Amino acid sequence: MKRRGTLLNKKYNALLGATVAMTASNYLAGILDGIMVGRILGALPLYAINLTTAIIFLRSIPTAMFTFGGNTLSVIYKSKRDQESANIVFTLSFWAGVMITALMSVIGIALLRPTSVLLAQGNEELAGLVMDYLLPLWILTPLVAVVNQTAAYARTDGQKIISTMLPIVSNIVNLICDYIYMKVFGWGIVGAGWATITGYTVGAIMAIFYLRSEGRTVHFTKDAFTRLAALWEILHIGMPSALIYVCSFIRLFFTNAIILSFTGLMGGKIASVTFSLNSLSFILVEGASMTLLPILGALFGEKDSNGQRLTLRYGMLFSIVLSMSVFIISELFPVQLAMLYGMNDPEIINVFAVTFRIVSLNIPILAVIYVMRSFFQATKQVKLANLIVILDGALTIVPMMFWFAHYGIYWLWISFPVSKVATVIITLLAMLISWKTEHKQNILGIEEQDCVIYDFSLNKDIKQAVKASEEATEFCEKNNVPKKTANAVGVTVEELCHNIVDYSQGGSDAIDVCVRIFPAMVNVRLRDDGVAFDPTNYIDDSGNRITGLKLARMLSSSIDYNRVLGFNVTNIAINY
Repeated sequence: MKRRGTLLNKKYNALLGATVAMTASNYLAGILDGIMVGRILGALPLYAINLTTAIIFLRSIPTAMFTFGGNTLSVIYKSKRDQESANIVFTLSFWAGVMITALMSVIGIALLRPTSVLLAQGNEELAGLVMDYLLPLWILTPLVAVVNQTAAYARTDGQKIISTMLPIVSNIVNLICDYIYMKVFGWGIVGAGWATITGYTVGAIMAIFYLRSEGRTVHFTKDAFTRLAALWEILHIGMPSALIYVCSFIRLFFTNAIILSFTGLMGGKIASVTFSLNSLSFILVEGASMTLLPILGALFGEKDSNGQRLTLRYGMLFSIVLSMSVFIISELFPVQLAMLYGMNDPEIINVFAVTFRIVSLNIPILAVIYVMRSFFQATKQVKLANLIVILDGALTIVPMMFWFAHYGIYWLWISFPVSKVATVIITLLAMLISWKTEHKQNILGIEEQDCVIYDFSLNKDIKQAVKASEEATEFCEKNNVPKKTANAVGVTVEELCHNIVDYSQGGSDAIDVCVRIFPAMVNVRLRDDGVAFDPTNYIDDSGNRITGLKLARMLSSSIDYNRVLGFNVTNIAINY
């Protein structure tokens, strides 16, 4: 039997929609506002909204840090069967994110005027439009933190509907209100900002109902405030996610300045549509890569090295295929995409068609960069994750853009794909250096356990359970495990698989089994994605404990059960 990725791939697919929706919430409000403003109000207000994107990235820093840092760390603790620490991490990350974004909101409103003038590079008309849109943007910042964090924890709780609907409903309400406030009420660009507030207010109300529900696997706890040191671990794991927005803020601030300096308002108008459309590809590619975080975090906590490889491979292939689809659409239909924003000047459209095709060359490379960043983040290789983010976000693109800009508007946009290639090359060199200098076991830095491992997958079938038992027994005997212990391993595998077939209904038709031989103990781990089923504490309808489970308990030294990411995970230790 061989290990298949059926369970992990299905979990990835199940989490993908919710993660993309959650990622979209950071970009979609600005994109939708941009489309509506461009069509209703024209090119200059659209450019004003593009300039505020830097502030969107700035306010997303603490939200991303505490959302992805806290969520990933809580999954790692749950996979280690430490529910108390998972609750503490949830409580600290949630309230820290809300409080810090509220503080940022107050400071942002106080500095509204000078910030607007700075973003508009001293252009008074443009600064006024920026200020009108920026005020509501700062007001809604804590609401975005509440919606995003709730969606993240609902996602890893298996609550796919609420985690997906939270950002979707928020943005649908925003879109509807965009039309009402700007077109019907005539509020101009101010209406676009207040439409976003309205949308996220609805999302925050939905979030409150979820946070008050009893079906969650993590809960608020007062004990969190006695373990504030856990905040540092949250910050450590969440740093790569936060750095994405730090670098995006730096990149956008400098690239807007470079574009205005070298190409003027015409280049600015082209940039506003280019960056907005590029954000759509970021939503998909970043969502696909971020989906890996909780799955890889759980596998890292369980020390499942083969599972990490399978998940990384699937996530990489999926992300590349997805990015290629977006790339092909971008190359074939640039004019049609520009017209979505009300762009109708033939001269600008002709230039845009060329520049957008050039910029879109970076999309497939971006998929590789984002997936590797998520992998390193989830496996606590934070230095490499941070390096990728800094290289991709600012360190390569800004100097290259400034250099290429001297050769013309088309050369300016070539800096985007060239900088992505440079990021990949430097990252590979860093991985090689880290492998050699830190004495890692492989170039990916995956920790291999000091034991002999045999992991495989089987279908939920009684005959397959018998075959799994035979193979587990044979594997143990080949590796010098005493015959009595090897037989106990075989019986344990058969009985537990048998009970999964009988009682853990639903999910995919697959069970993952891992047998690990240590010097004085054999560990057996079983994973399935059926309904919650604890084999360590199960009584049938007659009130008698299931015979097979009783036998497994008698043969084992210890047996425990955990529910992580919708998986039933049972660990059995058999000493010899």
